[in-house]
Amino acid sequence: MRAEDLLQTHTFWHRDTVDLHLNGELDLATAPLFEQATTAALNTHPRHLRLDLTELTFCDQTGLRALHRLARQAHAAHVTLHLTGTHPRMHRTLTQQHTPHPRTPPTQHFYRG
Repeated sequence: MRAEDLLQTHTFWHRDTVDLHLNGELDLATAPLFEQATTAALNTHPRHLRLDLTELTFCDQTGLRALHRLARQAHAAHVTLHLTGTHPRMHRTLTQQHTPHPRTPPTQHFYRG
């Protein structure tokens, strides 16, 4: 199967906000596709990026790392990242796994369940 068969991304722009919806799996095979979509979204210089995980069916360690990279990139670009539609287990994983680097501000406030 191709990565495009395992993860679909849908992007919508509203004024200063980009909505990015994920449908499928975020893992080793699909992380590059996810990163392409998030890079394209950040390159439009929005103030807010809303990442909708409602239809995310699977996420492994590679997917979690991709989400954490996105949080760091959004912070560096002065973009507020909002995660929506997170399953309670995913929300706990994202907030428990976070260990901030001394020079990096905590990203927990970027996550919204």
